[in-house]
Parts: sequence; structure tokens; C-alpha cells
Amino acid sequence: LGKNPEPFLEPMRKVRPVVETGWENTLLIRILSEADVVEAYRIAKTGSGGRRQMPGVMPAFGMSAEADTGVPNLGKEGGIADMLCDSVLSGWESMRETELENLGLNPEDLIQQYGEVRDNWISKNKSSWLARNAAYENVPDVMDAMMSRGAEVFIITTKQRRFAKALLDDFGLELDDDRLFGLEDGPKTEVLKSLLKRPELAGKKFHFIEDKLGTLRKVLQEPDLSDVQLHLAEWGYCTDRDIKIVRGGIVEGISLLSQEQLEGLGVSEPWLF
Repeated sequence: LGKNPEPFLEPMRKVRPVVETGWENTLLIRILSEADVVEAYRIAKTGSGGRRQMPGVMPAFGMSAEADTGVPNLGKEGGIADMLCDSVLSGWESMRETELENLGLNPEDLIQQYGEVRDNWISKNKSSWLARNAAYENVPDVMDAMMSRGAEVFIITTKQRRFAKALLDDFGLELDDDRLFGLEDGPKTEVLKSLLKRPELAGKKFHFIEDKLGTLRKVLQEPDLSDVQLHLAEWGYCTDRDIKIVRGGIVEGISLLSQEQLEGLGVSEPWLF
């Protein structure tokens, strides 16, 4: 793949919303590399010809024999990379399982290896790793204000707990251990069920903020979670299509939440003054 990440940046920005757990990024990079994204990037930069993005396909998918010049199209609309990204966005779960089977891999090993890479990076240059994981503007401030004014705040993430804790520390947020749930704690739906069973939270109004529409749909399917108010965070890793679906009311029970709306969520006076 080489050491230059630039060929993967734009395609990864497009497909990143499908990722539920970090290790899936490694499969996405593998799929993009198999589509000759690096070669396409080189050609786009130099203007020189080269082999197709998808070796063995003649002509390239979606093109006639006359239209296929053999020069990959990375950034232009309708190029092979765009088509691949569209396929990932529309069918990632089945594509992911197929890729795992074809490569003889299992998620547990990939989770461990992905974590080890992060651990190694942090041990060598923690400030560099933290800088690559900046918080969304005002979100830590709102969370801090919520906690200061007595709201019950929990973090439920698919990051491994140690990495989430390091980021919260960097953001200046202090959460007790029983308020932080990571990858090790199981699916978000199960974590939510466990929280609803806590006696001290009985009668409380629950708001679940998530940037993955698929996860919110899973919550909707759980009768035990019918009282949880669901919000799609439009500032996160969600697609324009997801935002349009929620804004249009196509999926009942999920509201669209902006960063400005977050500042007034559940209260008559904004959390931030």
C-alpha cells in the first residue's frame, strides 16, 4: 500500500459512516486497495496511464468497452472509486462478512490487533494520538454542564474502554467507571437495557444520542427500550442520506439533533449560558 495515506483519505471519508467498530477500517482499506485506489491516485496526480482499478474486469464495471480507456477515475463523479463507495454504503454488513470469510479472519483477532496498534502509538507519542481524536466543538462543554447541573450522563461507545477513558481525560471530563461503557461491555442495546434496570434511574427520562442510524434502528426494535428518546447526531459520522431519512420522518421514533439543539436538550434553559 505504500506509506502515503492520501489516496485513501477521500474514499474513507465517504465510507467511514458504515464503521461500527474501529477494526472494520482495516477491511475498508483492504477493499479500497484491491480496487487500485493507490494507482488511480497516482494517475490522477501525474496524468499518466496505468492498469485498471479493478484488475480482471473488462471493461470496467459500469462502462462500455468504448468508454473504458483503461485509465482509472478516482475523484470524478461516477468513477470506479465512487461506485465502490456507494456499494460499501449500501451493503457494508454483507460485504464485511464476505471479506472476513474470504480472508479467513475473525473480528476478535482484528479487535486485538487494532488495539495493539493504538497502544503502540500511544506509548510512543500519546499527544499525537490525542491530537488525531479531537472532540466535536462544544460537546464536552455541554456534557460537563449537564453533569454539573445534576443530569445523569453515560458514555456508550464501541471504542475499547481504555481508549475512551484517555480521550475523556484529554477533554477534561470526569466520569465514574460505571458511567463509561466500551466495546468490552457488549452491544449498545444491552447496555441501555442494563441502565434502565438501575433502581436509582427509575422514572428518569432517557435520551440516547447516536450518529449511526443502524444502531438507532436496532434500539427501535427492542420493546424494552421503547421509552428511550432517540436522536441522530447530525454532526457525527452519518451520511447525508441518513440525515434526510430522519429529517423526513421516514423512520418514526428518531429525531434529528444538531449541536445547537444539544445545548438545550431536555431542559427549558440551555445547558450553556
